[in-house]
Amino acid sequence: MPQKTATIAIRLLGFSAKEEETFSTVLAVAREKGYLYTCLKNGCVQDPDMYLVNAENIQAIATLSDLNPGEALPVLLIGQPEIDLPYEVMPRPIRWRNIFGILDGLIDRRDLLLTTLAAHTSVTVHERRRHKRLDLDLTDPVVYQKLRQRPMAKGGILVIDKDTQFREYVAMMMDRYGITVTLASDERSALLLDRNNQHALTLINTSTPGVDPYRLCEALKKQNQGHKTSVIFLLDKGQEYKQIMAEKVGCDGYLIKPLSRHVLVRTIKKFLHIFSDLSVRKEHG
Repeated sequence: MPQKTATIAIRLLGFSAKEEETFSTVLAVAREKGYLYTCLKNGCVQDPDMYLVNAENIQAIATLSDLNPGEALPVLLIGQPEIDLPYEVMPRPIRWRNIFGILDGLIDRRDLLLTTLAAHTSVTVHERRRHKRLDLDLTDPVVYQKLRQRPMAKGGILVIDKDTQFREYVAMMMDRYGITVTLASDERSALLLDRNNQHALTLINTSTPGVDPYRLCEALKKQNQGHKTSVIFLLDKGQEYKQIMAEKVGCDGYLIKPLSRHVLVRTIKKFLHIFSDLSVRKEHG
């Protein structure tokens, strides 16, 4: 196998915290040949390149069905499912020595498919649901209708950072789509700018001096009640993401710095629907 350096992001579904830690540790091992793998933690909004699913967890299977990943997002089932599913299966107990060969094979087939499709059209694949179902089939349809009726804020992107370089980097990418990218260096100016512009997406560098990202997120969400607005934290590698607190203040998730252009653009496309609509028009206009 030729040398490959791409890092493949894996989303784990239906495993216990202990199993997730084991997968994260084992798959993070550096290899001389083959792909590098990393498991996305809860709250990370980066799109996965593939899924590992506990086939013995019915909720995980239901979530997988809801995501409907398709051939461009490979799936490996761990354990034997009770029903036939069109995905590769690795039975338990897991043979860790064999798992890399299976994963590499799935990614090789995915890359071949994407290369073929890219020759004909632009291909982007996003996770279709960021949040778990409220229940299987019992949620009052009115709840979903209310969510759909909230208009998206139209003020573009707000970046919270002391350094102007990241804002300029994002602005350069968004310029062709006519998306405004505004910079604020503290909580007060961020809230003032957002009150005047109603930003659809806010990116908070959590290492910005004097900024409490959780407090700021809560204030932004309250200020934008009635509008769809997303807040994403930008964390340093190894920095803790307080999941419970983040959910309480309405944070939509996080990304780990440094950010590649690929990860950043795909994340913006996922959360900023205005951008998605513009990109489609420009690519086909």
